[in-house]
Amino acid sequence: MARAVSNSPLSVLVRKAGVVAEAALVDVVAGAPVHGSWWGHPKGKAIFRALEALHDDADVFLCKLREGKQTYVHRRLWPALVRVQAERTLWPALSVAAGRLLARVERDGAVTAKGPLRLELERTLRVAARTEHTPSGAHRVVLTPFASHFSAEHRRAARRLSLEEAQAALGMDGGPKAGALRGNSGRRGRGKAPPTGRR
Repeated sequence: MARAVSNSPLSVLVRKAGVVAEAALVDVVAGAPVHGSWWGHPKGKAIFRALEALHDDADVFLCKLREGKQTYVHRRLWPALVRVQAERTLWPALSVAAGRLLARVERDGAVTAKGPLRLELERTLRVAARTEHTPSGAHRVVLTPFASHFSAEHRRAARRLSLEEAQAALGMDGGPKAGALRGNSGRRGRGKAPPTGRR
């Protein structure tokens, strides 16, 4: 299904901020800080619907940029994201098994995966992940090459950026290994990402 630009409240927030952690968005919908999983929160259904609407926004890209947690990045910062993703010295080396899974993703274009190897690839920005609904009603996570989600124009713009410029645009302090994006809480133990129809 084609994705369109959205004017939902969370889309407007991401558009304004540029980079926002999912935890911060959950707190916005809940109206107060949410501790632990939001699935059991009284506003859990509203949070789910709000995040689903955001996932469908063509101007928003979801990846595990900040501390390996779900992070939403607005289109205007995609060149900076591509530049940082390409700087492999910022990211931990892959395990042998994760490297084999990445080779499959790059060869086949899309691979269903789960478990720690999937997370290893997501948290080092090697892949993008989307959750699909299966005919049986279950969900599966499909991995696609990270770079495939960005246009040639984004890649050209990325090459014009220095690493320092890209990190500054994303609000990064010391790079991904340092584990922080300024202005975000960095809380752990939040609810898992809801099923999405992301490309």
